Amino acid sequence: MIYTDKCSVLNDIEWRDNCQFPVIRDGETSSDWKKRIWNQLVDYRNNNKFADYHKRYMVARKMVYFWKGDLGSAFEVNIAICHSCDQLVYVDRKCIYGEYHGSTIEKHWSTNCIGNTYCDISYKDYMELKSRSEANNSYFEKKAIRCYELWMQNAIRRVKRVREIGRKIRAVKVIQEKWLEYFYRPDGLCASELALHYQLLWAVREEMRQINNA
Repeated sequence: MIYTDKCSVLNDIEWRDNCQFPVIRDGETSSDWKKRIWNQLVDYRNNNKFADYHKRYMVARKMVYFWKGDLGSAFEVNIAICHSCDQLVYVDRKCIYGEYHGSTIEKHWSTNCIGNTYCDISYKDYMELKSRSEANNSYFEKKAIRCYELWMQNAIRRVKRVREIGRKIRAVKVIQEKWLEYFYRPDGLCASELALHYQLLWAVREEMRQINNA
């Protein structure tokens, strides 16, 4: 698990690759960068060859040259790969040096991330860690607790979203049934049709109100 892996012991080649993975080359888009490094990145991820700061997400970098002959420096940009959902994620550049992307990547995990590998403990482990004094938990265990709580926020939000979609689907079904009921009624005078339509409108509104309050 990530929170127990701590810092990997990497050889010189693995350290070099960890430094080169994030660099977007000149003329590359973020998608091109991801495609270029993807196979090797997955291999490193599966074999625990990432430096600690790459384990949950990888922030892209671009080379900046300050003078002629400068070897260049790789500065972080506002794109990252989330290792939980394998998607490119926007990272607020204002947070890059101050909060190490924490606020924006955590927002992604708690709202839009469709994976859960950033949350690498079970409910039982979570309750055990939470039952301890915070001072007795290591840095990695505190990170694990935080990630589990973000996953819970995301799960609750997704369940609410599914329920809301279910309510809307039921409302649409009710409207369709009411409309068909009205459409196939025998023809009559315009005034009577208007009255039926008015009654139908209020019936549908009442059905939707009941569904939304369910």
